[in-house]
Amino acid sequence: MEQLYRGCYRERLDSGLTVLAEEHDQRPLSLGLWVRVGGRDEPKERCGASHFLEHLLFKGTEKRTAFQIAEEIDALGGAINGVTHKEYTLYYVDVLAEHLERAMDILTDLVQHPLLRPEDMERERGVILEEIRLVEDTPQDKVFDLFAEQIWQGEHPLAWPILGTEESVRRLRREDLLEQFKLYGPGNFILAAAGGIKFERLLELAQRMLDSPRGASHSQLQPPERRPPRVRRHFHIEDRDSQQAHLCLGVEALPRGDERRYALEVLNAILGSGMSSQLFKRIREELGLAYAVFSTVSYYVDSGLFVIYIGTEPGKAPQAVEVALEEVEHLKQPVSEERLHLAKEKLKGNLLLGLESSHARMVRLGLGEIYGQHQPVEEVLRKIEAVTVEQVQEVAQLLFSRGLSLTAIGPGEPLQALQGFFS
Repeated sequence: MEQLYRGCYRERLDSGLTVLAEEHDQRPLSLGLWVRVGGRDEPKERCGASHFLEHLLFKGTEKRTAFQIAEEIDALGGAINGVTHKEYTLYYVDVLAEHLERAMDILTDLVQHPLLRPEDMERERGVILEEIRLVEDTPQDKVFDLFAEQIWQGEHPLAWPILGTEESVRRLRREDLLEQFKLYGPGNFILAAAGGIKFERLLELAQRMLDSPRGASHSQLQPPERRPPRVRRHFHIEDRDSQQAHLCLGVEALPRGDERRYALEVLNAILGSGMSSQLFKRIREELGLAYAVFSTVSYYVDSGLFVIYIGTEPGKAPQAVEVALEEVEHLKQPVSEERLHLAKEKLKGNLLLGLESSHARMVRLGLGEIYGQHQPVEEVLRKIEAVTVEQVQEVAQLLFSRGLSLTAIGPGEPLQALQGFFS
C-alpha cells in the first residue's frame, strides 16, 4: 500500500487494477469506477461507441434489471450515473459510507456483467439520437463541438463528438459495442473512493468483486495508441437563420501535464472566468454587447484548448470580437499585481469550496490517476500562489502569438464581417 499524501492511499494489484481512497470524516461516500477508454480511443467508424456502451451498461445485468438497479440505489438514498469523456469513462455511485459494500456490488455488477441485449440497444439508439439532435438544436453547445472539429481538422479523434454523429450511431452494431467492451477489465480499471471509509476495507472488496477471472482475461488489452493532434488556424461560419450568434474564439493550449497550466489557470481567471473577469466586465457590463461571455480551458494528455465563448446579436458580433481581441492583446503585457492577486484568490477559493463534497474529491482522485498527477491540495494551492506576473505574460504570448481561430453559428452574411479579424 502506497500513501500518496495524508489520508490518501493507492494499491495496484497484479491484474492491473488500481485502487485509490481518500479517507476523511464525511459520512457521504463517492465511489467511482474509471475506465481508461474514451471517445478518442474509437476508430472513426465506431465514433460514439464509448458513450453508447455507457448508456447500455445501465440497462440490466445478469442478476439485475435496469429497474432493479435504480430501485436498489434509491433504497440507499443514493445516486448512480455515468460520464463519457474523450479520454476516459466514469461510472459512479454516491451513497452514505455505511452502504459501501452494497454500492460496490451494484457498481461492479454494472461494469462486469451487462447483458448488452440487442433490443435494449435499439431502444437506447433512439435516446442517443435525440441527445445528438438536442445538441444540434442548442447552438451554444454545438459551437464548441464545431470548434474542436475545425481546429483539429476533423480527422483526429479529439475532433469527433463524444456522442457520435447521427450517421455513426445509426451504423453501430452490437458487435461494435462488444469490441469496445473487451477493454473493460482490471488492466484498464481504476477504483477511486472518497468519504468516511477505510482503504483496507475498500481494497478487500475490490479484490473480491473486481479482481476476477472474467476481468483478468481482459487485463492485458489496451486502447489503441494515442497520437497527438495537428492544429490548424481557421475561420468557419455555420450559417443558421437565427436571432443570435454563438462564437468560439480560441487556440490550442497546454496538455494536462504541463506545469505552466497554473499560470494558464490564473490567466483564464483574469480574462474570462466569472463576473469579475475582464471579458464580462467590458463586453457584458460596460458595453452591453453580449448576454453571455466567458473563457474556458480544456486539458488532454497531449494537447488542450483555450476558448472564449460569446453569445450575442449578429450585428454586435464584430464589436464584441474586437473588444475580446483587445483584452487578449492586453494579456501579452504584464498584468497588475492586484489583478494577479484577485485571480489567485478566486482560484484557491473555488478549489477549496469544490472539495466540500465527497464526489468532488473522488473525481479529483480519479483524474489524478488517469493523468499521473496526484498532488495534495496544499501543493496545488502553493503552485497557484507561486504564479508570477511574468509567467502569466509568457503563457499569454505563447498561446496568443499564434493567432486565434474562430468558429461561429448564426446568420452567415453579418458574421462574414468578422473575417477581417482573422485574415
